[in-house]
Amino acid sequence: MKINVIIGAGQLGSRHLQGLLRLTMKQKIFVLDPSEVSLEVSKTRANEIPSEHEIIFSKDWEVLPQKLDLVIIATGANVRAMLVEKLLPKYKVKYLVLEKVLFQDLKSYDRIGNLLKQTNTATWVNHPRRMAEHYNAIKAIVAKSCEKIVFNAVGSNWGLACNALHLIDLCAFIGNSSVDQLDLDWIENIVHESKRANNIEFTGTLKGTLENQSNFSISALDGEIGDISISIFTNSHRWIIQEGHAQKIIYLAKESNFNEVITSFTAEFQSTLTTRIATDLFKTGNSNLPTYRQACESHIPFIKAALKKYTEITEIETTICPIT
Repeated sequence: MKINVIIGAGQLGSRHLQGLLRLTMKQKIFVLDPSEVSLEVSKTRANEIPSEHEIIFSKDWEVLPQKLDLVIIATGANVRAMLVEKLLPKYKVKYLVLEKVLFQDLKSYDRIGNLLKQTNTATWVNHPRRMAEHYNAIKAIVAKSCEKIVFNAVGSNWGLACNALHLIDLCAFIGNSSVDQLDLDWIENIVHESKRANNIEFTGTLKGTLENQSNFSISALDGEIGDISISIFTNSHRWIIQEGHAQKIIYLAKESNFNEVITSFTAEFQSTLTTRIATDLFKTGNSNLPTYRQACESHIPFIKAALKKYTEITEIETTICPIT
């Protein structure tokens, strides 16, 4: 029997729970959260997935056994480092999956990285676009061409501070390189309230380069919430990916005189992605998600740039960038 844990039972944690409940292997699943409201959300969504797995909903960590197969930490970024530091010294965790943004302050990245090494905990970060079949196909073509990419993403008020790391990670994945430089110089000089309490949002454009000299820009326009369009260009290939309501890919290649080919795709929800993540981990000991080290290569420069911009706009001297 697999012993699995979800820490954070709210909107995202409850979807992770649904994903675990779809596994065929026998499980005991612990769902931890100090909030009764969040636990009720998970209880309601668990009832939507017929299963015979045992689920224990609790506010108390003492219910956990010492050895755990998979732990998913789906809380806000403000408490994630503290929870990892509470978890790993006391419990033996085989596989750990962390939500993003990993941490709001820079010092936590090295501190948690050292703890993961000390406890030999295999850890991944939930950037699930790496799991999408169409992005893996694009990556394979780019790798075969050995060409640099120009990566652009544009949408309206889609939560750049909270979600840009998903797209930065996607760029690094497709380009097979890590972030070299990143700045928020083109972000608008205004801090927006996030839909998540006590957090902020940005509008405008962030830009950067990868170590292989590929470059990227990611924009959130001010206005009504809209879909995201992603373009990935090389010298000989072009992709325009429309995410949201009209999910499609426009592909143009030099070898076909750049005549467009349009295909559609279906984006997966977290409630099925988690099933795939857990299945891969239990069958192979690995995941298509970025490892903690790989994720840090994007998270650290992003947090550094976001913190710089936040302090410039607000004139608040702080080491905490309130995004999640």
